[in-house]
Amino acid sequence: MMILLSFFFLYNYIKSTHTYAKLFLTREKTYPYALSPHIFFDQKVISNSNQGHHAYIPEDPRYPAVWARAWINGHPLSIKKYTRAQAAESGFVSRYSKYVWLSNYYEENGELHKQAEFVVLPADGTQKIDEYVCILNWEHVDRPIEEVTFTMDLGAITMAIPGIGKQNNPYYVQWLYGTFFRLEPPGYQRVGSTVSWRWTHIQRIDQKIRIQWYAWYR
Repeated sequence: MMILLSFFFLYNYIKSTHTYAKLFLTREKTYPYALSPHIFFDQKVISNSNQGHHAYIPEDPRYPAVWARAWINGHPLSIKKYTRAQAAESGFVSRYSKYVWLSNYYEENGELHKQAEFVVLPADGTQKIDEYVCILNWEHVDRPIEEVTFTMDLGAITMAIPGIGKQNNPYYVQWLYGTFFRLEPPGYQRVGSTVSWRWTHIQRIDQKIRIQWYAWYR
């Protein structure tokens, strides 16, 4: 009887999803050996569904992922990049994305783990302000998502500049007037070297997170 009910009543439920991002720098291999910024992206999703799934990572059009990978309960999934039109057939499309990464189809429930490396570029019309944009997108769920979080670790930025926030630091003015970091949307919390956003009991989310910082390395 339960098998028959499961067949006729399809459900898709996300319990929680937690995203973590961190800036890291690599040095170019050619002269002048400049530092190049990148973002490491790590996301975990706990879901329960009697429908099939795809691991899904949307991209902002200006800030693509260099690579992406995914696992379900520790088992690797094959994941590839698709255009918005191609991805539309699967139902995974954010209004903010032009390309998305989708995994092969799987039916297993549990912990979905995704990682990627994203490009960092100067913000439009600026020279010394870099930014990272992340898209959080979950729709077509049958019950409200209990918790969605996004955390950006700013430690790599603050630790790279000894004495940041002190008057003898060359970036004291940017720090003092709040222009070293620019964070959108409002409503975030800052604890130590991390900033985070949190939503609870939401039916859907299609949210762009934008983080800008003073590019001291360039």
